[in-house]
Amino acid sequence: MDTKNIEIEIRGPLDDESHKQLLKYIDKNGRLLKKQSRFLVDYSTFLEGIGDRKSDIRLRVTNGKIELIVKKGKFGAFAREEASVFVEGGDLKNAFSFMALLGFRKGVAAVRKILRYDVDGVEIAIQDVIRYGTKDEIHSRFYEAEVMTSKTDAEKGKNRIIALLDKIGLKKFGEEDWNEYIAKLNKEANGVYDYDKDNADSLKSMPGL
Repeated sequence: MDTKNIEIEIRGPLDDESHKQLLKYIDKNGRLLKKQSRFLVDYSTFLEGIGDRKSDIRLRVTNGKIELIVKKGKFGAFAREEASVFVEGGDLKNAFSFMALLGFRKGVAAVRKILRYDVDGVEIAIQDVIRYGTKDEIHSRFYEAEVMTSKTDAEKGKNRIIALLDKIGLKKFGEEDWNEYIAKLNKEANGVYDYDKDNADSLKSMPGL
């Protein structure tokens, strides 16, 4: 049996109109899975950039739970291999120290407020991008639609998501569109965490922590 460790993910922008359109469809055809507040540090941007990167290495804290994430594959690709581990005890300082000892000391810091839904068997996450350093000021909003699948079923998973998004009438980011959007977020909404300069205690007021 093939292991379902391939994340099939398609993203797209949400303006006010498309956001309402999506919520209307969810109201009739979906169910809320969870509400999340998330703080994350993306180490790969400073190592490989955005469009050319082949790995995605992150430390993220979601509703107080610390997780280390590694995804392999082109940043804007629809299918990437993914693995993650949780850090016991909620010790953020130790988690940052662990990553620093592995050579990951500086990364893009970001805050997200997320609503996750099951919609016709596809998980759709509506993500509010919070301006770094504020409590709840929204810069912009986007969605992620994903399923976990095996390598052999990756194309089927992609087609399943596309069919749903087309049914709802949502725009989809192309690879270049997504890279441009992330560059915009890094310039206007995200921050920077530097292990050699920043104190982990100062992050305790961030959403998710």
